[in-house]
Amino acid sequence: MIKHIFIATIKPGVADANVEQAIQNMKAMKDTVPEIQSLTVGRSLGWAGSADTVSMVIDVADQASFDRLIASDAHQKVSATAGEVFRTDNFVLSQISY
Repeated sequence: MIKHIFIATIKPGVADANVEQAIQNMKAMKDTVPEIQSLTVGRSLGWAGSADTVSMVIDVADQASFDRLIASDAHQKVSATAGEVFRTDNFVLSQISY
């Protein structure tokens, strides 16, 4: 199993409604990308670390599944609009095997 971790910093001044829409768009990938076995997305609570981020964790079976996720139309759409809500110069991406 592969866990894909994505953390994005919210741009200053972006309305909460726009952040929530971006989160909903990320969550919707699970509906159309069969490789996604589990998907969790949410805004940081700010208890420790940065309070102005959104994190997404996706579980897929293997690297081939990850590659199909990244190439999917749903992921491409989310990626194409990310810059409207998030800073694109400091994304944190990590994949771990478990």
